[in-house]
Amino acid sequence: MPAMIMNGTHDSYLVILSLAVAAFASFTALSLAGRIRASRDRWRRLWLAAAAVALGGGIWSMHFVAMLAFSMPGMAMSYDPALTVGSLALAIGFTAAGLATIDWQHASPRRIGIAGLLIATGVVAMHYVGMAAMRMPATLRYDPSWVALSVAIAVVAATAAVSLAAREQDTRGRVLAALVMGAAIAGMHYAGMYAATFTAAARVDAAAGVASFSQAYLAVAISIVTVLILLLSLGAARLERAFQSARRREARIALRLDVADILRGDDAEMALSKVAELLGRHFGAARAGFGDLDPDADVFDYRLCWTNGSVPPLTGRFPTGAFGRKIAQALGNGETVVIDDIFTAALSDEPGAHDTARLGDTRAILVVPFVRDGRLRTIVYLNNRQPRRWRADEVAFMEEIADRIRLVIERVRAEAQLRELNATLEARVEARTRELQLAEQARRDADELYRAYFENTPDPLFVIGVAADGGFVVEQVNPAHERGVGYRLEEIRGKRVDDILPPAAADRVITSYRHVVETRAIYHYREVFALGGVPQHWDTTLVPLPGPDGVIVKVIGSSRDVTAQVSAEEALRQSQKMEAMGQLTGGVAHDFNNLLTPIMGVLDRLHRKEVGDERDRRLLGGALQSAERARILVQRLLSFARRQPLQPIPVDVAALVTDIVDLVASAIGPTVRIEVDAPAGLPAALADANQLEMALLNLSVNARDAMPDGGTLRIAVDQVMVDRQRNGGPPPGRYVCLKVTDTGMGMDEETRARAIEPFFSTKGVGRGTGLGLSMAHGLAAQLGGALTIDSRPNRGTTIALWLPQSAQAAIVAPRREDVAAPRRGGSALLVDDEEAVRDSAAQMLADLGFGVTSAASAEEAWALIEGGFAPDLLVTDHVMPGMTGGELATAVCRRSTTTKVLVISGYAEEGGIPASLARLTKPFVQADLAAALRQL
Repeated sequence: MPAMIMNGTHDSYLVILSLAVAAFASFTALSLAGRIRASRDRWRRLWLAAAAVALGGGIWSMHFVAMLAFSMPGMAMSYDPALTVGSLALAIGFTAAGLATIDWQHASPRRIGIAGLLIATGVVAMHYVGMAAMRMPATLRYDPSWVALSVAIAVVAATAAVSLAAREQDTRGRVLAALVMGAAIAGMHYAGMYAATFTAAARVDAAAGVASFSQAYLAVAISIVTVLILLLSLGAARLERAFQSARRREARIALRLDVADILRGDDAEMALSKVAELLGRHFGAARAGFGDLDPDADVFDYRLCWTNGSVPPLTGRFPTGAFGRKIAQALGNGETVVIDDIFTAALSDEPGAHDTARLGDTRAILVVPFVRDGRLRTIVYLNNRQPRRWRADEVAFMEEIADRIRLVIERVRAEAQLRELNATLEARVEARTRELQLAEQARRDADELYRAYFENTPDPLFVIGVAADGGFVVEQVNPAHERGVGYRLEEIRGKRVDDILPPAAADRVITSYRHVVETRAIYHYREVFALGGVPQHWDTTLVPLPGPDGVIVKVIGSSRDVTAQVSAEEALRQSQKMEAMGQLTGGVAHDFNNLLTPIMGVLDRLHRKEVGDERDRRLLGGALQSAERARILVQRLLSFARRQPLQPIPVDVAALVTDIVDLVASAIGPTVRIEVDAPAGLPAALADANQLEMALLNLSVNARDAMPDGGTLRIAVDQVMVDRQRNGGPPPGRYVCLKVTDTGMGMDEETRARAIEPFFSTKGVGRGTGLGLSMAHGLAAQLGGALTIDSRPNRGTTIALWLPQSAQAAIVAPRREDVAAPRRGGSALLVDDEEAVRDSAAQMLADLGFGVTSAASAEEAWALIEGGFAPDLLVTDHVMPGMTGGELATAVCRRSTTTKVLVISGYAEEGGIPASLARLTKPFVQADLAAALRQL
């Protein structure tokens, strides 16, 4: 019978079972590979063998199940036991060799490729040796192209298996990888089966050779056994993983305790050295240690280092960029640096990092930084001389230990600082206590001072709160404010300002407060209130007080009653006005006196000589009387201006009043009854008798004018002792008080305040000069006394002249008409810059029997004297251009003791006239001159 080429068939259920076995075997192998990475020494070899058995045996089991699923019609198939076991050995052996080739800490592509070729060789050899183990009545040959395809699939599947096993994967990733690997391994097998061609040697029975029930059972049994073995492997791996995790936890707990015990020691350097050794041994590192950063020098000081002896210690100072700027930057940012291989990692791809790694025989590093206050301070590091895959749990545990070390280091430093502080604690506590006591005392003193000022200052102080609706509420006022406004704090605290003050006043105050709130600036202003019907002037200062958010929440204010100040300012202005008026009056009076002097001199001369007829003599008398009245008016002006050159002497005021009462009676008329109370024996007053008579006459005339329908005028003199000065009254001392009281219409407050103003009069135009009270006031002030007015409307008026009491007895002055002119003769030198005055005075001196020599200036007169002229009498004006009359008189008195000197002056000021010189006031008549010469 000719040879027949036959095609086999596969049991689909067994094919599926083979695929499941391949996938499960791949999953088991991937799981066991993880144990290879996590184990060392003996355990690593054990798990490598287990992974080889799982992967190689699983592939063989998948192959054998797939072979059992294959059947050839008409042929009975069997397997050679030796070759079958040999195929299993080839699969496991080559798989073990391939897995052993890999560096599980850092699998390189080269090693993965070699391991993939070894495992693929085992798979291909296992497959075709297994095919050769088949016994059947047929010859077997292979299609080279499909054989090559099956080999390629085997290489790709094996390499993928090794690459996946070298990675750390979770369960989901391992399942996906196992499905891919199982499909690839199955693809390799069935591609190889497709390459096989069977040629039958004899006639076969088409019905014999179909996969039998026993074959299916055998395939299932092999699959079950394989799965059980794989499950046991997985269970062992999981159990070992649990044991290893427990051991790792125990080791880490022990390490934590050891580190804590070591770091409790006092010697920090020695403790850190021991900790470095513990870390190196626990992590299986070649080198472990610490480094401190010197930020000023930008270098790391590696001062503590432990090694296992395979590498040199890392000590000394290295620039921060010695391992590369990228690593230094990451550490500076507080990031843990994890590098499995310095020569391949992106973080260490700088030439400097590679050079340092070669110098220190370092390939893998794990560095944890200590960052404090935003700056890198210290690092703790692990080095390995070979590439190493740092697991995530190792990195986390290293960071945990490093954090414990950092905390302990900082605690040790803090304890050292604490011990240092404790050494001086008592002194510092005592000093701090003193500081606090002094601060508290200062605060209490300040509070007491502020409270004392707030409660005792005469200035009203207040605190106003700003309400949410923009209103203003009283929060605090001091006692001065209570007295000033008449409201007690208990009555107004918490109330709104517009509920307390009258509407008009409230509007003004609130406007000021609102101005301060809006401008946020200190505000000063003056306001006038009519409190109790009396106008009061207040100066107020408002200060805004902002809250934490900058919004004005309070207004602090202080006020001051400046009513007295305003009155004083008004009085000052009035005084300045009167001073200016006085200066003007003094200047006018000087010129007017110079004009009156020759007029009165001529009129007096003509009147004494009885020139003309009776009518002419009557006219001369009237002219002389008018000139006298003009002189009296000037004297009033000078008295008002307080520049009338007085000649105060002790005066018996009571006698003066008694002597002048008849003149007063004739001046005021018969409608006014006069009462006089001037007891004899009163002390003398220091006064100018002529000025005092004039003042009394003026006061009496004013009293008569205040009583148009008649009344009573009372003139009283009394001795008074003043112990303290009252408003507008005289200063303390002894006085003779001359009072003039009328029963007239009186004065209101405004009229009384202006009564002493010059030219102020209530009599109407042409009825008074307004100088009577002004002259009397000026007279009293010049004498050192005062003038007071007590008056009310329709209640009459009392005007009192307070004259200083004299310690000497009163001097009785001779009457003008009783003064006899000296007839002794002699030479007289007359000096005056006014020609009319000089001519008039020269005529009077000539009539008195003197030979007169005149000079127009003091310099001219002094030239005559220096030229040898020695007059018996020098009569000189005082105020002249150049040398004054006072200076001339003084010079003459020093030169000659026989020359008598008389100074005449019509000017208001007396400055420069020595008190020892006799004076005569312009204007004067011959009788006045004769009286003055008689006194010489």
